[in-house]
Amino acid sequence: MSWRQYAEFMQDLHYAWVSLRRSPGLAITVLLTFALGVGTTTAVFSVVHGILLRPLTYPDPGQLVRVWEEHPGGSTLAGQRWLSNRTFAAWSTNPATIEGAGAFASRELTVAFEDGEPLRAPGAPVSPVVFRLLRATPSLGRFFEDAEARPGANRVVVLSDRLWRDRFAAAPDVLGRTFAIDGEAHTIVGVARASLEFPDRRVLFWIPNVIPDVAAEPARTAVFSAIARLRPGVTPAQAEAEGTAAARSMPRPQSTDLMFGKGGPVVVHVRPLAADMTTTVRPALLVVTAAVVLLLLIGCANIANLLLSRGIARERELAIRVAIGASRARLVRQLLTESAALSLAGGAIGLVLAALLVRTLPAFAPARLPRLEDVRVDWIVMGFSVASSLIAGLAAGVAPALRASRPEVYQAVRGGGAGTGGAAGGPQARHLRSALLVIEAGLAVLLVVGAGLLARSFTRLVAVDAGYTADRVLTARVQLPRQAPPEQTAQFIESALDRLRRLPGVAAAGAGSMMPMNSMTAITTFTLPAPVAGTKPSTVRAVTYTITPGYAEALSLRLHEGRFFAPDDRRAGVRPVLVNREFVQRHINGRAVGRRLGPLYDSDKPRDTEIVGIVGNVLKDGNDRAAEPEIYFVQAHANRGIVGFVNLVVRTTGDPAALADDVRALVREADGRVVVERIEPLASLVRASVEQPRFGVTVVTTFAALALVLAAIGLYGVMSYNVSQRRKELGIRSALGASRAALARLVLREALSLSVAGVALGLVSAALLTRLIQSLLFGVSSLDPLTYATAPAILLAVALSAGLIPASRAARTDPARVLND
Repeated sequence: MSWRQYAEFMQDLHYAWVSLRRSPGLAITVLLTFALGVGTTTAVFSVVHGILLRPLTYPDPGQLVRVWEEHPGGSTLAGQRWLSNRTFAAWSTNPATIEGAGAFASRELTVAFEDGEPLRAPGAPVSPVVFRLLRATPSLGRFFEDAEARPGANRVVVLSDRLWRDRFAAAPDVLGRTFAIDGEAHTIVGVARASLEFPDRRVLFWIPNVIPDVAAEPARTAVFSAIARLRPGVTPAQAEAEGTAAARSMPRPQSTDLMFGKGGPVVVHVRPLAADMTTTVRPALLVVTAAVVLLLLIGCANIANLLLSRGIARERELAIRVAIGASRARLVRQLLTESAALSLAGGAIGLVLAALLVRTLPAFAPARLPRLEDVRVDWIVMGFSVASSLIAGLAAGVAPALRASRPEVYQAVRGGGAGTGGAAGGPQARHLRSALLVIEAGLAVLLVVGAGLLARSFTRLVAVDAGYTADRVLTARVQLPRQAPPEQTAQFIESALDRLRRLPGVAAAGAGSMMPMNSMTAITTFTLPAPVAGTKPSTVRAVTYTITPGYAEALSLRLHEGRFFAPDDRRAGVRPVLVNREFVQRHINGRAVGRRLGPLYDSDKPRDTEIVGIVGNVLKDGNDRAAEPEIYFVQAHANRGIVGFVNLVVRTTGDPAALADDVRALVREADGRVVVERIEPLASLVRASVEQPRFGVTVVTTFAALALVLAAIGLYGVMSYNVSQRRKELGIRSALGASRAALARLVLREALSLSVAGVALGLVSAALLTRLIQSLLFGVSSLDPLTYATAPAILLAVALSAGLIPASRAARTDPARVLND
């Protein structure tokens, strides 16, 4: 930039400041609109950048991938993405596309230090190779050796930097010390660096993950989550091809169908780890991004209309500048400088707004939102804010600048900028303002339709009958002593339930091996005899519960036929079972209640099994999950018993949270050796399961409401300006006999006609674009008729409201006063 150009720029900037000071109301309106648009856009970008775009903190993060397999046509429970030990064994032998693969998990484990009682803490079983794949190095000691991930190996543990500092006071001699994990002593062999947060930042320690050897247990199929590292230059597609070929080289026994369902030949999938961590939230974040961009465009259209109206009012000033020698390019530059100055000032305010929104994000964001800790306002986000401010300023200012830089010098100097015929700056300016309003209304309709679809989808989701009633139910997850014998477990359950049922405020109580919103799922396969299954015996897969009498009553399971379990069922000669409707529809030929299923397992012979009741489908893992066949056994009947964890469910007559302390005390009173992992109302767990869709609906609906407000402001501003410019025309009409109602209808007709055109544009755009969010919708089509009927009605109501004040002002036009001015 030359000195002359710099001087002219500073002159333009100074003149912009002087010009804006003359119109403080308009300047503040534009400034706040820019601040709102740029601020919300920057806040959303910071979320998208932190969650979707920011690289992982590991070396060469693009080579880290998540791997899993599926049998097309079959399904894993709750949509889990697992790799089997069979595929792992076949692929791990001299792979060409990956450096290696390893298993990982994140679990709540019971730890007991020397100076305290047992407690639950987040730990991660991982294969030793995982540390090498992550390129991680310890700050003290070492990581696991391969031999330590084999059955019978010494039990070792690696501490996180946080646990080392909090529990061991960063002692340098911590290596070699021991503490108990799930009842067994583990020796500390290393301390990780503070940067290692795998699989997530909650993890406090790592233990070896033992993958069952296929050669030693050929009939067993074990599954786990797995990561791998691609070799340099290898694509995920190439790794998928090699992994699929390796998987198909291994025999697939019946135990494989138990995990993956019956389906076609196995297929291996490979996805970048960063993308896999965010796969559940990526579509929703993209929708929120699109919504905030639409909001910014609406704001730009609003500002453009304001600047266009201001440019028309300045035609005389601009014409004089042309008359004394100013070029059109200089006028355009001057007007764009004013717009850019406003946008940058608004962007600065918006950046502060974005920082506040990001700071408060953890308070209202879903607890399971991945990589939330990576969301922050950094230099990249600040650069985006500046760039978006400039782009918004140009987008809002270019059309007004081009229009205002072409004044008719003679007419403007004579004061012809406000014609009596309602030209309001001429037909071109009026058409441009109308086009901007139509676009603004169309974008608002598009946002309202999108928000309406998401809201309808969320309403359908939460209205699904999940097969139980969560209100007034308190849940407690209790870990039993390690390797507790069945008799001891049964005694604890009976003692705890007896105490709980006598507690004031308890209506029913029961225990089960699983409960709704519990991440643990038990499945089993068994063979149904020909008379039950049809023409021949059938091997079936079902979700398997072991429950006590009172469990079904505490959860208010839906009894469709037969009865629930009774206390005497534990001692019955024929084993009673409950099945759900999905089980009956898939596997039972004819009437179900009273049918004998025979001995389901080899260990049952010669004991028979009888269906005593049919319950509704329990959507254990969320309302958006498909129903699975379910079978319920009685706790402590024959060889069926709860092991490991007991899930207590207590139906209360009042607030369940109020009984949490009493329940904890009674459980510990029943057996002081158990560990109460957590106690919380079931309704809280259900609400947490829909946090992400609720968050998306709330954000998009907020943007849609802001869009309607901006559209109303824009329409009100333009209609008010038009009325002020058409005072003489309206006065003449009134003098010729036009009634007040006719004058009001004239203004309202114009407002509604623009809105109708915008509605048509918005509906067409919505029909084309909302199909992209079909994967986010539950029980609602992207062309839902109710939503498409409601959105136009909302916008037209807003338009009518925005036009009422200008219309009433037009109706009050005094012809004598106007014509004498």
